[in-house]
Amino acid sequence: TEILIYENDGSLSLTQVYNKGLVESKNEIVVFMHDDIILETTNITPKIIKLFDKHPEHGIIGVAGTDNLTSGVWWEHRENMFGVVGHLHNNKRHVNHYSKGIYNDKLKDVCVIDGLFFMVHKGRIKKNFNEEFNGFHFYDISFCVDNLLEGVKIGLTTKISLTHKSIGMPNKQWEKNKLFFEAIYEKHFPLIPN
Repeated sequence: TEILIYENDGSLSLTQVYNKGLVESKNEIVVFMHDDIILETTNITPKIIKLFDKHPEHGIIGVAGTDNLTSGVWWEHRENMFGVVGHLHNNKRHVNHYSKGIYNDKLKDVCVIDGLFFMVHKGRIKKNFNEEFNGFHFYDISFCVDNLLEGVKIGLTTKISLTHKSIGMPNKQWEKNKLFFEAIYEKHFPLIPN
């Protein structure tokens, strides 16, 4: 196990920081996660390796996402949201159960995953993070869509339990990146899993 910590004062976008992680990491499997994540699952490394071993066709695996992307808002269609994510808000923990079921050792095929926590097998992806996206938004779904369009399979697991110590809030940068994302990818909507 190797842990790379990148402190970012905002001078770099997440796409730039995450590309550094892809280049500088020694292992084939890289886990990207926000700095406000509490991992509830113990002994996580062998579980991550097992997921990629059992699913050799998948290059990206996350814990929340959708199997139908029709805009820059991946959570737009509640019936197409999947995953189980704990959130801490106002010192209270609640769990969002997006999934219609627990997949156990199986993966749910999706077209994009949320960037709060996701795993990448470097030998199976075709594209790195798109550094045209500035700031801290749309690094995740642009990465997924670029790889999906190149035939990379994206999966979602419910085997990893975590708590996110914040809730995502769209802002002006998010709105700007959303418009940029849709201008690039809308010709491919609706996007569904490979």
